[in-house]
Amino acid sequence: MYQLIVKPRAIEMAKEAYEWYEEQQIGLGDLFLVELENCYDRIEASPLLYARIKKNFRQIIFRTFPYVLVFEILKDEVIIYAVFHTSRSLRKKLRK
Repeated sequence: MYQLIVKPRAIEMAKEAYEWYEEQQIGLGDLFLVELENCYDRIEASPLLYARIKKNFRQIIFRTFPYVLVFEILKDEVIIYAVFHTSRSLRKKLRK
């Protein structure tokens, strides 16, 4: 199993998404966090299942929300760089 490392930027992006969904409907932000945790679990178990989007970057698509997690595999670590809304551009998604 891989060790999951979530960068501060990704945490901030997830927090912003959570807050936005909570403003739309109470409890929706919590559902977003459940989906986020599910993605973390899926990546941690099998990060190689997810296709590369550029160089060594990969993404996992949320099942219920229009978001992706952008990550990279380095030896036995999976580094999450972004929690990204799918309407934004790939260039911004890959900017570190």
